[in-house]
Amino acid sequence: MGRPPRAREPIKRAALELFVEQGIHATGIREIARHAGCSEAALYRHWANKDALVAGLFHAHLGEVVALLDAAVAESSGFAERIHAACHAAFALYDREPLVFQFVLLVRYELAAHITPEVRMPQDVIEELIGEVEPDRHQATLLAAAAMGTFLQVADHVIFGRLDAPLARHADAVSRLVLRMIGAT
Repeated sequence: MGRPPRAREPIKRAALELFVEQGIHATGIREIARHAGCSEAALYRHWANKDALVAGLFHAHLGEVVALLDAAVAESSGFAERIHAACHAAFALYDREPLVFQFVLLVRYELAAHITPEVRMPQDVIEELIGEVEPDRHQATLLAAAAMGTFLQVADHVIFGRLDAPLARHADAVSRLVLRMIGAT
């Protein structure tokens, strides 16, 4: 018999809110359950423990981010247009779902040791895209890291109020900067 789904979505939303607001280590199961309006037992029916909840949320949202980037790149033609589309897609996600975006950023370092090479990451999408114009794999990896750093630092600046929201308003400037940085303009 499958687990009842009633509490699953409220628990996931409550966990995202608390993890982003307080941090993963400062947030306990009891607090998540209370914030979701359910019992701790309901939470444990869906996840074995807090670590399983964190990993489950991370992998689910990571998959969504990668699928979003893949779709944006696939729906565009030309290298510059695909860089532009990837930037717009990522920034639009932040504007729609800031908790998801912030959670993935927050947790990726903590779970890095548990992310196997076959797990597709957003930087893989960008590296594959840059590989179309940069045949040296090492150089493509470095350029993808620089591009991701540019995307993420602009997002950080919006999160911390150093740049005005919405994040999508900066997508054109960031994609032009990335194109210049990788020498594709």
